[in-house]
Amino acid sequence: MNTIIIPTTQNIELEYPIANLGDRILAFLLDLFVQIGYLSLIFFVFEIEGETSVLFMLPMALYTLLCELFFNGQTLGKYVLKTRVIQMDGSVPGLGEHFIRWMLRIVDIWISLPLGGMLGLVAMITASVNKKGQRLGDIAAGTTVIKLKLVTTFADTIFMDTEEDYEVIFPEIRSLSDRDVSILKEVLDAGIQADNPRLLDKLSHKVREVAKIKTNMPNRLFLETVLKDYNYVFGRT
Repeated sequence: MNTIIIPTTQNIELEYPIANLGDRILAFLLDLFVQIGYLSLIFFVFEIEGETSVLFMLPMALYTLLCELFFNGQTLGKYVLKTRVIQMDGSVPGLGEHFIRWMLRIVDIWISLPLGGMLGLVAMITASVNKKGQRLGDIAAGTTVIKLKLVTTFADTIFMDTEEDYEVIFPEIRSLSDRDVSILKEVLDAGIQADNPRLLDKLSHKVREVAKIKTNMPNRLFLETVLKDYNYVFGRT
């Protein structure tokens, strides 16, 4: 499964799966159904014809661009399939990126029809061979489509919520690196899950040694306190 890393405001990296081809096709078909439904209302229910019909067709033509621009990278189809357009660095695409994606839909999706091909053939081929699931529009705009289902969660990271009035117990944690604390969190979780007090004792001893902390606090409480201290200090910088 291909994934993309998205940094958060707390300097935590979260991993999301790239939307697979099936998700993108289903989202497209749902959006196409919405557009066909809109056209049916215009031409058959309201019986709009002539030059006026061109004006009423604009929302359909601009449907994808406007939806993704104003609804955080989602059309109705993407919302149902829980997918979203993002930039490759994890940031939100702007008007320029969305416009490029929308313009290149002509090549990705529609150009194969007059040539006797399948609808969206270019997009399917490009997204299939591209490791980040990008069609031509995505490649040009520097975007991709992700599934809104975390591969890693906050529980898998060093993130721990702290109260606003939290008081740091061990200021020595400033000497620890993100990597140190990440390993601490991983080993602590493993020790708790395996109910292995010996592992927690070794880990606690190592953290005390590296950070030069002197305390008689019980091992698990000490390690959890170090995590909270670290998050409080560096989560706000």
